[in-house]
Amino acid sequence: MKLAENMKIVPVAKALDVSSGATNAGDSINMKNFHHATFIVLTGTMGGADTHVKVNSGATAGAATSALTFNYAFGGAAVGTAVAGSTASCDVLAATASSADLSITHGTYDDWMLVVEVDASKMDIANGEEWLTISFDDDDGGATGTLDCVAILEPRYSSNRSITCLA
Repeated sequence: MKLAENMKIVPVAKALDVSSGATNAGDSINMKNFHHATFIVLTGTMGGADTHVKVNSGATAGAATSALTFNYAFGGAAVGTAVAGSTASCDVLAATASSADLSITHGTYDDWMLVVEVDASKMDIANGEEWLTISFDDDDGGATGTLDCVAILEPRYSSNRSITCLA
């Protein structure tokens, strides 16, 4: 499988509850064998308040020690929307921007795709922070909904079968 030989595909969140009081972080990824992480987030119906996307590095799985600035882009429309020759299609990404605390506006981004990119070089490796965690926080209070997230990692060394990067 060509994709699996060149990239590592890691499911990090399935039907993750983004409401307050929930554990809103995806599985942590050990980045010691990877150059880059691309997270593909698919939101469900979001309600109540905005959900905040954050990416952190830490010395252990789940540690959110250092906040990272990441690049991101939303799809051009809700998933399932296609307009021939238009940027108003779900598979056409908007212009890339960067953030360390991105709001997913609940009334705007129901059922959308969000792509988040992080270079491992931005992590605090000097302090042993080789774990990368994406979280979806209810900072404003009252957020509801679920989302799914998959990471695609660029390995330092390619092979036809890689070991796990999860804790």
